[in-house]
Amino acid sequence: MADNMDFNGAEAQDAAFDLIPANTLVKVTLTIRPGGAGPEGWLTQSRTSSALYLNTAAVVLEGPHARRRIYTRIGFKGKSVNERGEDTYANRGRALIRGILESARGIKASDQSEAARAARMIRSLGDLNGLDFVARVGVEKDRNNPDDAGRNVIKAAIGPEHAQYSAVMGAAPSAGMAVPPAPQTPPAPSAPAAPSASGAPFWAR
Repeated sequence: MADNMDFNGAEAQDAAFDLIPANTLVKVTLTIRPGGAGPEGWLTQSRTSSALYLNTAAVVLEGPHARRRIYTRIGFKGKSVNERGEDTYANRGRALIRGILESARGIKASDQSEAARAARMIRSLGDLNGLDFVARVGVEKDRNNPDDAGRNVIKAAIGPEHAQYSAVMGAAPSAGMAVPPAPQTPPAPSAPAAPSASGAPFWAR
């Protein structure tokens, strides 16, 4: 308890609240905050539409931004489809999940070998929970609020074809390529997170 009451090691407020610069590469661990919706309860239902998403928090593991948390909604089902019948919200989410798997398991996007294809498969959305990968940080702003300073999000997952991947990732990925991991038991659903001042992203409303 005494250690918990010593605040000398806490970040200064400026460091705690400054945004990580856009396009910074960081190694993160992904955590899913289950919302009780969808398969096994891993998804969260939007409060303003029929959209479903993974409510995630990525913790930066190393470097000057270590221990910072980056909150990102990964789309799973959008509220509608476009004129071509495409669910662009879900498509962006699937692309990011593919990138996370490739980054975590050391697979190049162009690799279509049997082992690489197996590494892009999961048995449960919970298999994403706890994966380490290289993330490109972005800054998202509320388009309806010109004074919004923005917030950090995961813009993309970076795979081994990127020149800086090895330096940021460090040791070779240990998740294994050939066989996807056994599905995790989902934790008890948590209460939906309170919406931020800016609410859901404009494309998820």
